[in-house]
Formats: sequence, C-alpha cells, structure tokens
Amino acid sequence: MTNSISELLRSGENDPITGEAITLIHRSKIIPTEGQDRDDWDNPETIANIQSIRKSAQIKIEDGRYFGIRYPLFVGSPDENGNFPIIDGECRWRSVESLPEELQMLPCIVRTGSKKEQRLDHTASNGARKGLTLFQTAMSIQRDEKEFGLTTEEIIAVHGLPNQTALSKYKAIHKLGDRAKELVRSGTFQDVNLVYELKKLDDDQLTKLEKRIAKGESIQQAIKALIPKEPKQPKEQPKSEGKTPGDADENGASDGKEAGAGDLKLSDSESSISLTIGLNAAKALAALLDVPADLDPKSLQAALVEAIKGMASDLSEGAE
Repeated sequence: MTNSISELLRSGENDPITGEAITLIHRSKIIPTEGQDRDDWDNPETIANIQSIRKSAQIKIEDGRYFGIRYPLFVGSPDENGNFPIIDGECRWRSVESLPEELQMLPCIVRTGSKKEQRLDHTASNGARKGLTLFQTAMSIQRDEKEFGLTTEEIIAVHGLPNQTALSKYKAIHKLGDRAKELVRSGTFQDVNLVYELKKLDDDQLTKLEKRIAKGESIQQAIKALIPKEPKQPKEQPKSEGKTPGDADENGASDGKEAGAGDLKLSDSESSISLTIGLNAAKALAALLDVPADLDPKSLQAALVEAIKGMASDLSEGAE
C-alpha cells in the first residue's frame, strides 16, 4: 500500500447537499480525534450500528460493485504526517476495518475551517440524525421490498435491524386497522414490540387507549391495562389411547369436545402429521397466517387448520 498522499486521493463527485467536492481517502490515512461527543464504543447499540453499516457496505449491486460507504465523512486538513482527523463519521470509519481494499477508500469532505466551525459540523451532524419513526421505517421497508426488490438480508442490513423477527414486526404495521395504524403514524410510541399488542385491541379498547394517552399515560401502561391477562393453562392431562378430545379429523372438523387451541391434527390418505403447540404459540402462528388471534381456543384451532390447508392447496397448485 502506498504512503503517497497524492496517490491516496482521487477526485470524486460533489456532495449533492453542500456542493463540496468529495475526495476518496484511504482508511489508513484517516484518524479519530479526541473530544468527540461519542464515547460509547463498547455500548451494544453502538456496536450493532457499526455492524449494520458494515453489512450494508458489503452488499453487491447489479454491476458487481460493493454498495460501500455512501455518506461522506467530514475530515479536517491533513496534519504533518498526512493524516486527516475525523470531524464526523467515526462509525463509518470503524465499519470498514479489515474489509476488502476497495471498501477502504472512504468518501470524505475536507473541512478547512476553524476549530469552532469544525466543532459545529460535528455537533450539528449528530443533532440532525433523529432517525425515522416506526411508521416511516415500515413504509421505507415496504418500498425497499416492493419497489426496489431488496432481499430480506439486504433490508435487515440497510435498516440496521437485528434479525428477521424485528423485520416481521415492522411489516405487521401494514396489517393494522386504520385507527391503530394512525396511532403508529402519529409517532405516539417508538417501541416496535408494541405493534403486536396494538393489534389485539378492538375499537372500544382503542377509544379507551386514546383517552388514556391524552391524559398523559404512557402507551405501554395503557395497553397493559386494557389487554386482559390470559388465564393460566391447565396442566396437560395424560392422553388416553385412541382419539384425543378436540382432535380434528382429516377435514379439519373437531369432535366438539374441549381442546387446547394449540392441538392441530392434520392428515391425509398418504401421510399423517401431528402438531401440538401451546396457546401463545398458536396466537403467534395466527399472526403469521393472518388469522384473528382473539378467537376462542376452539375457533382459533379450526381457523388455523383451514389456513394451513389453504396454504397446502396453493403449494400443490403451484407445483402443478
């Protein structure tokens, strides 16, 4: 690797926001500076953010190039050793460590102003990053998937999500009713884990929820007060030989006796599959299959059986 400053710099495009020239500078010639506001490099959230940038930088685009680091770093003028001090962008700088050489060339805007001006650049940049609301993120994810064809892994990377479960929660926002969706749109809360809880509320409960929030109660407390606690499940009784009460026949029908919502029996003339799951798991499965989760156990069981049979039928037709 060369140490020549002239060889390390290459002309780039202008920043569309500031109009300033963007220069590509090798990571090895960029150095962190003391006095940065961020000092939480060991914080799990900060580490996760850097890993997210790292993953998105390595995405391959159509012509075979890496997506790379697109948002320019702000750096100061080079010191006596030819090193450029970071004004803003240390997370991006850290994210490309040990990545392929072409990703080590970082887009930079060299700021030559006073220390005060450079400090303003640093603090203003941090203050400007307020992040998207839950609804904005959900809409952005939907566009990425439907309009731009990003894969699940690519969406997880560019949005900094921890896993596919978190992605599913953002997608669930689009399945909410109009009133519940408006609560998310309003920015009333930023905890995506509450989306599934919000989906459980009917119109009357949503009215009460809005009144509680208007009085200053947090949405977490209000939802907790409005959703009744689920009764404890009775201990599983020893199975008797033969058909278990509540078993569904091969047409999905139940014998009418009491059964847990998690007992699903599916069979056909060629093979037989038996699946037993708890009520909470059955409700989670209902959310994935777009089945109302607030049904009584017996109705929920029947609805899940029908949904699974419908999926099986669609797969069979697709195979033909």
